Amino acid sequence: MINNNNKLIISSMLTLSLTACGGGSDTPESLLTPEPAVEPLPVVKPVPLNPEVTTDIPVVIKTSGKVIDGYVVGATVWLDFDGDGKFDQQTEPSTFSGESGDYNFEFSEEQAACVPYSTTYVDVPVGAMDLDLGEVTEAYQMSFPPSIEAISDNDIRNISPLTTVIWGQLRRQLKGSSKGNLTCEKLKQDSVLRSEIKNEIGSVMLNLVQHYNLSEEQIYSDFIASKDSDTYDHAQSIVKGLKASYKYKEKLEKAHPDAEEVRVTIYQDAARDKDLGFTDAWYRDEIIFLETENLSEFVKLTNDGSLSKVDVILSKFHEIEQPWGDQDLKGLLSIRKDTYRNDDNSYRCGNVERISFEQSGVHYELGNNVSTVSFATIEECSNDNFDSPYERYYSFRFTEENTTYSTELYFREQNAEFTALPDWINIKDKGEMLVATELISHMSSFAIGWEQDVLVDTDYWRKRLEYDNIVIDKNNENNWVKSIRQEDNTFLFECSEDGVVWITCKG
Repeated sequence: MINNNNKLIISSMLTLSLTACGGGSDTPESLLTPEPAVEPLPVVKPVPLNPEVTTDIPVVIKTSGKVIDGYVVGATVWLDFDGDGKFDQQTEPSTFSGESGDYNFEFSEEQAACVPYSTTYVDVPVGAMDLDLGEVTEAYQMSFPPSIEAISDNDIRNISPLTTVIWGQLRRQLKGSSKGNLTCEKLKQDSVLRSEIKNEIGSVMLNLVQHYNLSEEQIYSDFIASKDSDTYDHAQSIVKGLKASYKYKEKLEKAHPDAEEVRVTIYQDAARDKDLGFTDAWYRDEIIFLETENLSEFVKLTNDGSLSKVDVILSKFHEIEQPWGDQDLKGLLSIRKDTYRNDDNSYRCGNVERISFEQSGVHYELGNNVSTVSFATIEECSNDNFDSPYERYYSFRFTEENTTYSTELYFREQNAEFTALPDWINIKDKGEMLVATELISHMSSFAIGWEQDVLVDTDYWRKRLEYDNIVIDKNNENNWVKSIRQEDNTFLFECSEDGVVWITCKG
C-alpha cells in the first residue's frame, strides 16, 4: 500500500516543476478546460484566405480532418507557427471547414517542417453552421495541440472540444513553467524542449483519460461518425462553457485594455464538486496578465442558463512580479496575496514573497510564507504583514547534460535556519540595501545536488530529477517515486525506499 506521502508525490508529478505553495493546500491546480477565442473571424465564404500558400509552392504533405462540435461548416482553421495565439494571414496557413466539417491542408516542405510544432486553431464565428445545433450564435474557438512527432502524408486530425482541452491544459502548464510561447523555430532547434513538451503532453493526456473516463483514441476520434454518445456529451458540455467564457472574456478585455493576456474558462468538474460539496456545479476561472501583476479569481456560478452570475467566490489571487536588485543576476521579486473560502463561508488570507536570482546556470530562490488569518467576509480579508512568516524556504534548480535537478528546503521556527538571513524578510523595498551575492553565497553552502545528503535541519525537503521520459522525486521521509512515460503516453509509477529497489506503486 502506497503511503500518503507517496500519493502526494505522484500527484505533484502532474505539474511541471517543484513550486512552493503559499496560503494552504487548496491552491487550485491546473484545470482541465479549453481556452476561449482571442478574436474569432467573421463568417465568410469557405475559400482560402491566402491561396498562394497552396497554389504556387510544391506540395509535399497533405493533411485533413473534421471540425467537430456537431460537424461545423464555415470555421477558419489555421496553424500558429509563431506560437503567439494570433492569426497572421500573411505567414500562417489557413483553410475553411466545409461540408460535414471537413477541412484540408496542402503544405510545402518548409511548412510541413513546422506543422508538428504548431498549435492548430479553429475560429468558429457567429453565422457558421453546426450541423447538429444549427447556426452558431455565440463565437468560440477550438484547438489541436502540437504533436511534436513528424507528420506523414494524409494525416487526419479531428479538432473538437476534447482536443481543445489538451491544448488548454498544456498551455497553462507552459505558462506556469516560464517556457513561454512554443514557436516552430524554438522547438526545431531545441531537442531538450521537444522532449519536455512530449512528456507534458503525455501527462495532460493521462489527466484527461482519468478525468473523463475516455480513452486517448476517443478523445482524438470523430465521435459523431462512431456514434459515441459519451464522448459527444462531454464535448457538448465543454462547448457550453466555451461560449460563456468568450462573452465574459470580452468584458474583462474591455475593463483591462492594457492586459497582456486574459484567460477565462467555464467548466464542470465532478472531482471539484466532491471536494467542495456541490452537485453538477459550473465553475469559472479567470486570470488577467498585466505587465507587472496577475489577477486571478475562481468562482462557482449560478446555473441559470447564462453562466454569467457568481454564486460563491472560492478563491482570489493577486501577484505582483517585478525586477528587483541586481539585474546582472536576473533579480526578480514576486509577492502573492491569497484569499480562500473556508467551509463555514468565511475567508482566510495569506501571503508569500519570493526573490530569485540566477548565477552560473543555477536558479536560486528564497521564499517567505505568511500564516493565513480568517475573516467573516471576503471584503474584510486582508493580511499584508510579512514581518513574521511561519515558513521559509530555499529553492534551487539547474540543468546538466540534459538532466534538470531541483531541490527545495523548508524551515519553520523549530529549525535553526529559520532565523538565518533576518534582513531577507519583507523585502519589497530593500532592493538597494540587500546584496544578491550574499544570499547566493549563503544558499550555495547547502546540499543542492541530487546525490548530496541534506545535512541542515529542515521541517521537510524534497528533490526532483528529470530526464528523457522519467521524473524521480524523493523527500526527507525517504519516499521515492519514479514516473515513467510509456509509448502510449500513459505513465508507470514505481516506488522505492532507497532509490535502488523499485516496485510498482499500489494504492
